[in-house]
Amino acid sequence: MLRRFLHRCGLVTRGELHVAEEKLRAARQRLEKVSERLAQATGASERLQQAQRESAERYKTRLAELESEHERRATRAREAAAEASERIATLEQELRRRDAETETETLLERRVTTAMHELQVAREALASVDVKLDILEGAANMLDRRMRPGRSVEPDDRS
Repeated sequence: MLRRFLHRCGLVTRGELHVAEEKLRAARQRLEKVSERLAQATGASERLQQAQRESAERYKTRLAELESEHERRATRAREAAAEASERIATLEQELRRRDAETETETLLERRVTTAMHELQVAREALASVDVKLDILEGAANMLDRRMRPGRSVEPDDRS
């Protein structure tokens, strides 16, 4: 009877207060753990993004080098065509060598394409992790608001 009266007045017993305080401590500990995990995941995400940017930059640089080298070789081929009557045998060897290089370049282009695809997949996975972290953060904020002293334990209808 006294307990009902206290509840109607907005008061709780010492035991109920201790239980609520213990739940609040546990929630804060969970929040700290989640915050630590979030910081770790954010750090790992940033490292992954940096590694991906560096990898993409290396591929772009290598591709520019290959294009430049290819252009230089094409120029040499035009010069060799002018001297074709004197160097037919030499040009045939050069052609075979270029075919091998073209295959190598094709393989490199495939690798670049594959790497770009893997980069896109990794970015999508990272975006998924980011969304999940946002959800966890929202849940932690809601839990924090519900468990804050001086506020009702009832769910907030405005959210």
